Amino acid sequence: MNERRGIGDRGRTLKQMLEDNERLYQETGCYAGIVEPRLLREDPVRAELFHSRIMAALIAGRETTRMISGSPYVREVAELCIGLYTPEGDNIAQSTGIQVHIRLMGDNIQWMVRNNYEEEVGIEEGDLFIANDPVISGVHAADVYDMLPIFHDGELVGWVCTVIMEVDIGAVSPGCMPTPNVERGTDGLKFCCEKVGSKDRLRRDFEHKISISLDMSDIFLLDRKGAIAANIRVREEIRNIIREFGLEYFKGATRELIEEERRNQMARIRQRTVPGRYRDVVPAEFPMANQPVSWVPANRDVIRLIPIQMDILPSGRIVLDFEGTGEWGWHPFNATPKALWGGLSISVVQTLSYDGRANLGSLLPFEIKEPPVDSLLNPSQVRQLATSTMWSPLLDIYGLWMGMLGAAFYLRGFREETFNMRSSSGWQMYGYDQYGTKRPLMLSPLGNFGPGATGVCDGVDNAGWVATPETDMGSVEVWELFAPHLDFTRRFEPYSVGYGRFRSGLAIPTMYMPHGSRQMVASGAIGCAHDRIIPNLGLFGGYPGGRRNTILVRYANYQELLEKRQPLLCEIGDPREFGQQIQGEVLFLDHVLPPVEVHEGDLMIADNAAAGGLGDPIDRSPASVVSDLDEGLATEWMARNVYCVGVSYDDETKTWRTDEAETKRLREAKRKERLARGVPVKEWWQQARQRFMARSFDDRIVEMYRSSASLSQTFAQEVKDFWALPDNFAL
Repeated sequence: MNERRGIGDRGRTLKQMLEDNERLYQETGCYAGIVEPRLLREDPVRAELFHSRIMAALIAGRETTRMISGSPYVREVAELCIGLYTPEGDNIAQSTGIQVHIRLMGDNIQWMVRNNYEEEVGIEEGDLFIANDPVISGVHAADVYDMLPIFHDGELVGWVCTVIMEVDIGAVSPGCMPTPNVERGTDGLKFCCEKVGSKDRLRRDFEHKISISLDMSDIFLLDRKGAIAANIRVREEIRNIIREFGLEYFKGATRELIEEERRNQMARIRQRTVPGRYRDVVPAEFPMANQPVSWVPANRDVIRLIPIQMDILPSGRIVLDFEGTGEWGWHPFNATPKALWGGLSISVVQTLSYDGRANLGSLLPFEIKEPPVDSLLNPSQVRQLATSTMWSPLLDIYGLWMGMLGAAFYLRGFREETFNMRSSSGWQMYGYDQYGTKRPLMLSPLGNFGPGATGVCDGVDNAGWVATPETDMGSVEVWELFAPHLDFTRRFEPYSVGYGRFRSGLAIPTMYMPHGSRQMVASGAIGCAHDRIIPNLGLFGGYPGGRRNTILVRYANYQELLEKRQPLLCEIGDPREFGQQIQGEVLFLDHVLPPVEVHEGDLMIADNAAAGGLGDPIDRSPASVVSDLDEGLATEWMARNVYCVGVSYDDETKTWRTDEAETKRLREAKRKERLARGVPVKEWWQQARQRFMARSFDDRIVEMYRSSASLSQTFAQEVKDFWALPDNFAL
């Protein structure tokens, strides 16, 4: 019997192509065995034109989707991306957008290849595939991948894939990233690389399934049509490129683009960083005790350590190790090893590969050691667990990782590139909209986060987030049309700042009031894993940003205030005084907010915290402090007590002034206070060791250490060595 002819290059099957590619990489250390990128180097002008044509096609496809979609996530904040892939699923190029998915969309293609879709399911011209299952690859079910094969004269020459974050995925609890769910079935619809159409059209039975399964099926299906239109547009442009440049050039040059980026990435790492070991740790808090869960053992609050170790090697490779990560749990925050690659992808394009040429080659110099089995980042029961909010630990992991990489930049002298990121939480709801329809009501506009300080200036206010390099809150009016609320979110929060010689950017708290809904339930939308334990985000003496808060204000005199045309609270201000001017109830809530009914007159606040400052705050320029005061970005209390700058307000000119003598006195007093309060490290270590030996801290901290030690003897031994604990001491 003749061997079956494949749909790939020279009649090979896709599985053969994938295996050959992996073998060549192992043998040569170069992608696809390309030791010499001949095509790109022989004619660099032609190569640049080739790449720019691909990028133009992808960006045009992305904009096509934005124009078709009815979702504010797509139209307002561009929560989508589109990429071109080799036949075996390796990323060649990505459009602008949420580039978390550089590798993840390709992982889904490779899953289809390894599971013999070519023969058992069929991959033909015009077939439409859809995927969103994090068990295969992804960061949460709300990110839906639409994949279209590209054929030329009967040969599969590539794939085009679009990802869109969906507002409604059919989850049991409010929103597309529900927090009370603890089992897989409650996450919503999962598509395991399913064929949902042919001849460039969705199957009618698939449309019926969506119409019956989702409250917002119209938005979901419109997004699919937008993604299909974008994919077709890119496919046709790729065919034009093949006709212009030739098939053999296309197949060779696309692979050389990946190898070229791999080499450029290694060169950047060698040039811009100092080799060595860099370490930090994420304290991930998951308060689930008050959640209305379906599985009783899930009703418990836990804290999990996620140690991060980055080894930068002289060769230009980077190894990430999460040894010591604590155990998985019955909550929606469990992540996977593949999801770690997603977090790395979006972080790399904001720190190293920011020239528009990011692809799989950007990631090849990296190694992520597999986290301990049954840890939060590698649960063996992932097929049973909820994974809807794995963004929670990922955003904190890579926000800190950016600071670790920034320290390596700083040491090499690249100080403008030194910064870190922080994420926070928002709100998601379910209920009746202002038109009387019951559906999910997601309210979590992007772009209200303050990035960390750089090595030469303050962080840019409201302009940085781990999950996307294009922060954009969108138009208030569109969000208010989409969900029944009034938006008070447009003021910088001074107390969100990370203090330092250079401060972080400021964040904007989200502040909503339900309006026009007869019934609405709210819950937390999680973008962070911390609440009470502030992560280690300050650099070189800088402070981390403030504590984030979720607040529900219930006015007792809402109608009275409206009738008298008196102002409602629309800024937080000093947390020590918050709520004193309010008649009613003020609830400070855990960041994993249990579902609660909200009504008109309730004010829903997510007080977003910023990232870290850089350098000692008392070294900050008094002129910078005065500038912040004039612009409403700082308070007099901060000026005097944190930056130690003497200031006074001139009622006549409506500006702030500094007092040089007072500043000198305040700063000298602060240094003396620090010396009086400080103790030698040896003395502090002995006191802390006694406390550790006696376990004189919260039971959740004790359990946190036990959880990490149970999965990692290396972690347990390192803790014992650091604190000089006896061998029989049980963590």
